[in-house]
Amino acid sequence: MSFIKLSPVAFSLLAAVLAAGCAVDPAPEAEDEESMSSEDELRASSVEPGTFKLYADARHEPSTHCDVFTSLELKRDRGARAELEERVEGFCRLAVFPDTRAYRLKFQGTSCGSKIFTGKKKISGVTRTIKVIDHRTRTCKDLQPAKIIVEETDRDGEVRTKYSYDGAPKPTSTWLSIAPRQCGTNPWNGAQAAPGQEPSYLQGEAGEVANYFAGQGVEIDQIGFAHPSEPRAVCMACQCPRGDTLVVKAKSLVDAQKLTGQFGFAPIEGGLGYAPRQCGSNPWEQGRQQGDDRAEAMQLASWAKGAGAPIDEVGFVQSTEPRFVCMACQCPRGDFAVVKASSAASRAKLESLGWSTLAN
Repeated sequence: MSFIKLSPVAFSLLAAVLAAGCAVDPAPEAEDEESMSSEDELRASSVEPGTFKLYADARHEPSTHCDVFTSLELKRDRGARAELEERVEGFCRLAVFPDTRAYRLKFQGTSCGSKIFTGKKKISGVTRTIKVIDHRTRTCKDLQPAKIIVEETDRDGEVRTKYSYDGAPKPTSTWLSIAPRQCGTNPWNGAQAAPGQEPSYLQGEAGEVANYFAGQGVEIDQIGFAHPSEPRAVCMACQCPRGDTLVVKAKSLVDAQKLTGQFGFAPIEGGLGYAPRQCGSNPWEQGRQQGDDRAEAMQLASWAKGAGAPIDEVGFVQSTEPRFVCMACQCPRGDFAVVKASSAASRAKLESLGWSTLAN
């Protein structure tokens, strides 16, 4: 066997070349993801994009206080991809390890119209697999536990099955309400403006509501509180509703979706609105006390009952931004009256008196 003798300079150059070659990792996609042909990519591109919350139990009802879930996004990107991440939403002080991961998906076929996709990827040195069953296009009439079912191996190699949350459809109205709780336990109670944000010009609890949701990235156009038209008994425990209703008008349907999906608001059923006029010229007014919305609400409820249109709840909402108003008696004074009719007949009667369905 013969050897080639290298000079010190040549030896250093050769060592550098070899070191550089060893330092170059294979392309991440070639190492971490299974290869996919152009035909595979084309077939996988039949995936319908969408974002979902996944839970370990089918038909799980998310908590508005502390919602821990797996976020799944299905997207078209050189075929199909599934991007997943562990998340927490709500008011609890809980941290979760995000475990962010993404898979390229292969289309495996259909069953009764449902589409099946699979993927495999090495993540942090562990080969993990995923199976996505999409029932959104299912043609069979059998009942499935969820529109999206995901079977995925976790970091320990265990197969976990999770189901999409298919409830809480997107709201079609920006008018929403929620029942505040006793003891000042609502998330907005005492809220100040977030750093860098202007504090709300609204006073009292309405201002706290505006400050809180602005800090959460939710834009609200109007805020107010509605009260029962007749006295109601309420429990005094801190977990009980206190009896009134927070009424808001979200700036957009996107904001309305955040309020319903993350904070527990619900669309107002049977709601009607009316823009009060200046100079005490509204039919229910009997010497209105300036700034006393509660007293005027009771006057309005009494007037509606006398007009043959009893209502369950009544209140006034204010704009979250200052607005100029004219002072002539025929001009709107700037706030907005909101009521919930007691029956279809009451609703029809109020509409004949100039009230209108709450609109976006």
